[in-house]
Amino acid sequence: MARLVIPLFIVAIGAHHIELIDSTIFVVLFAMATFLGVTALGLGMIAFVRLWYTGDHGWGMASWANLVGVGTAVTLALTVLLGTQYPQANQVSTNIESPPLLGVAVLDSEAKLKELERMATEVAVSFPTAVTRAYPLGTDEMLPLLERQISAADWGGSVTRQFSSQDTTRYQGDVKTWLGFKDRVAIRAIHDEMQTEIDMRSASYFGEADMGANGRRVQDFLADLDAAVRQKLLQLSRQAPLQEEPISDEVEIEAGE
Repeated sequence: MARLVIPLFIVAIGAHHIELIDSTIFVVLFAMATFLGVTALGLGMIAFVRLWYTGDHGWGMASWANLVGVGTAVTLALTVLLGTQYPQANQVSTNIESPPLLGVAVLDSEAKLKELERMATEVAVSFPTAVTRAYPLGTDEMLPLLERQISAADWGGSVTRQFSSQDTTRYQGDVKTWLGFKDRVAIRAIHDEMQTEIDMRSASYFGEADMGANGRRVQDFLADLDAAVRQKLLQLSRQAPLQEEPISDEVEIEAGE
């Protein structure tokens, strides 16, 4: 049983990443591998007890089974922990009243928007910094900075500019988790010459719960963007010429006296 676990995990994750299998089949294969691993752990512990009393050969095989089983049990425990730690939601948006469009009909449906509103309070508690950003940078400074941060994100270059007008620019694309699940990301920038407002939304194609993946993605990206904006503002402040304050009439009179 233990010998089947690791190949089954590898094949399932690899096939899911290259889309040879869909997410439903992947979940079934992942569950099978987990069941085999946990069962191998139980049988390995029984084998240890039996070998201790009988003195037979087989300690190496039983040890391998227990090692694989412990790894599987830890993976299962982490999955359960993430499932209980985060709300049972599969999308996060910084703007609930007017969320950025994802560009996919099934994810922009009325049912999905209602679900976003229903889970807003629980999501806000788990991801308190996933909120709209307003930066004191105009179009010319903010959009290149935003696009550099999108390119720097670990999204494989899939999130790109899809729409642009005088005051609004939208970025959309699909990203994948390390298990191969596909999520959709949308970033909306509303800008003028003086400031830019950034909203972001991330949603999963599959499942009723994302174990916090979308919320962490939004928070991490916005935190990196905050840092980049602070650096940009510091750079601009250093480049700004110093202006001498005009001398008032009272100061001139006192100087004359």
